[in-house]
Formats: sequence, C-alpha cells, structure tokens
Amino acid sequence: MDSQKEALQRIISTLANKNDEIQNFIDTLHHTLKGVQENSSNILSELDEEFDSLYSILDEVKESMINCIKQEQARKSQELQSQISQCNNALENSEELLEFATRSLDIKEPEEFSKVHKNCINTLNKGSCIFKKAFLFFFSFGFLY
Repeated sequence: MDSQKEALQRIISTLANKNDEIQNFIDTLHHTLKGVQENSSNILSELDEEFDSLYSILDEVKESMINCIKQEQARKSQELQSQISQCNNALENSEELLEFATRSLDIKEPEEFSKVHKNCINTLNKGSCIFKKAFLFFFSFGFLY
C-alpha cells in the first residue's frame, strides 16, 4: 500500500504541476488576448485618424478642382461672350454694308458709282478682319464645313 500511496502522491504532484502549467498558460492567453484587443483598438483608432486626414485632403483637392472648373467655365464663357459680341458687330456692319451696296446699284452716274464701289471695297477690307474672326470662330466650333 505504501507503494500505491507513493504512486498516488506522484500522480497528485504531477497533476498539481500540470494544473499550475495550465493556469499559467491560461493567464498567458488572457494577457495575449488583452494585448490583441488593445492593439486592435489602437490600430482602429489610428486608421480612423488616417482616413479622417485623407478625407480632409480629398475635400481640399475637391474644392480646388471645383474652383478650377468654375474659373475655366467663367473664362470660356467670357471668351464666347466676347466672340458673340464681335460676331454681332460684324453682322451689323455686314448688314449695313449690304444695304449700302444694294442702294448703290441704283446709282446711274459712272463716277459716283465708281466712288461708292471703292467705298464699299474699302469698308469690306476694313471689316474683313472681323469677318475672318467670325468665320474662324464658326469653323473652329464646327459650324461651317
């Protein structure tokens, strides 16, 4: 019976040691779990901060791009308004010249007709720069082929 008692005490001692080892392992796992949770929380917090920073930068870039687009639209609109004004002036001058040239067809005296004819040609030459601009404008936008 003594040998059985001794064997039982060794088993009890071994079980107690194993229980201590298991408890230490469980404590280590709890500590590791706590570390994982803290690290995950820190990483998520840093990630939130990083994305907030990126959103802020994206908002700034967006505002900058919106301003650039608006400025470009204003510049192009102003340019087109200027060209419309020039074309309207050219059209008005052309209509006046057309009326004048049509009325001059009724002139019977050769000298006076020649004088009016030269006047029409000179006016047309002075206005040709405006007419050329209008033509180039319409051609560049595909209105004339």
